[in-house]
Amino acid sequence: MNLLVTNTQNPQSYAIIRALRPYAEKVVATMEGENRLLARLSQAAASRLVDKRYYVPSPVADWWAGNIRRENTDQEEAFVQTLVHICTTEKIDVIFPSWDPYVYVLSKNKALFESMGITIPVPDYEVGLRTMDKYQTIQAANEVGFPCPRTYLYEDQESLQAIVEKEDFPLVIKPRFSSGGRGMAIVKDYPELLEKLPPIIKNHGKPMIQEYIPGRDRVSFPVLLDRNGELRFAYHKRIVRNFRVTARFGTVEESALPDSELLRDAERLLRHLGWWGSVSVGTVRDPRDHQCKLMEVNPRFSRNMWQRTELGVNEPWMSIKIAKHESIESFKEYPVGVLFICPVEDLQLLVLQLLDSLIYKLRATVLRKATLDRLSTPKPIIVQIRSYLRNYFSDQTKIIDPHFRQFFRDPLVSILWWLRFSSWVLGALKHAGR
Repeated sequence: MNLLVTNTQNPQSYAIIRALRPYAEKVVATMEGENRLLARLSQAAASRLVDKRYYVPSPVADWWAGNIRRENTDQEEAFVQTLVHICTTEKIDVIFPSWDPYVYVLSKNKALFESMGITIPVPDYEVGLRTMDKYQTIQAANEVGFPCPRTYLYEDQESLQAIVEKEDFPLVIKPRFSSGGRGMAIVKDYPELLEKLPPIIKNHGKPMIQEYIPGRDRVSFPVLLDRNGELRFAYHKRIVRNFRVTARFGTVEESALPDSELLRDAERLLRHLGWWGSVSVGTVRDPRDHQCKLMEVNPRFSRNMWQRTELGVNEPWMSIKIAKHESIESFKEYPVGVLFICPVEDLQLLVLQLLDSLIYKLRATVLRKATLDRLSTPKPIIVQIRSYLRNYFSDQTKIIDPHFRQFFRDPLVSILWWLRFSSWVLGALKHAGR
């Protein structure tokens, strides 16, 4: 297999390269960006596991802008034609995208690459679009009875007024095409809604407006389905530590068993959508009725895919075999109670959590400001520190993340990832204390 991996600035691309390197004669990585020096700092492309690297035009801008259509935009066409040249030169037979904009662009150009004998392990465009469009996904979930937050599509000022009359604040503004929370805003009142809405519309198109689910108790799980819609693998992790305000930055997680009822709902939804291959289903448990409500379906691997690889499940290789109509074995069991720890990221998160606690106390006791979510408040600082120490010094089985463990073999990859994670943490500071 001659493998080409795209979007190498994303951490899951490095996990894919690590998983598929034993099966690949050659690994080619693409890098992108107007500044070639910055493009050269794409994390996975810096790996010693990569044989060759190419610069490509970025297809992402139209995705972020909500400019979604069947034919390629000029930027997307430039990206596709560059990939065609690379594939011809390097005799590529598998292209593996692992982030939504690339899944989208390559799904609508699958026929072109298949005519060249190249496998892309993603469903066809129509299926992919319905799965990637967060509003269409919510509609599909409602059709099969998967619980969801109440969701509306913003059209104009009149529709906005009707939404506000039905719903209480806070409300969530969410782009239909987004990833990692980009463009999303939680607004606590009508003036803030009017303030935050115009730039989101300008940058991402007309968004959804959703009921806010309090508590931020996220329950997300990846699944793998074959072409018949049969479940081949499902995984669940319990988030031990993350940032309470955004529910992001899980730096300590524990393998657990999926909830059987929730898994049935997800399987029913994905069959309804027509999806096959790997996908991550994201829900939030609503403390008001204890239901897990669908937030999104991500048609790709999560950045923590390495956890399943460490447990012996090679999802990228299984996805390729499914795409080629080959049979695969099901993985129904894996060790539970295993802690997955990212020490460098975890230390950064601890600092963020401590700052969050201090700012929260200042806002609540001195400034007398109400919290955004009364069900999501910081734990006492001593409790946070004890939890941190307990994770590292307990007898529980632990697996340290590859960036830390493989630092001396692939140092640049680790450094680039840690710097990127730091930028996320710095960006989250604006939410501290809310």
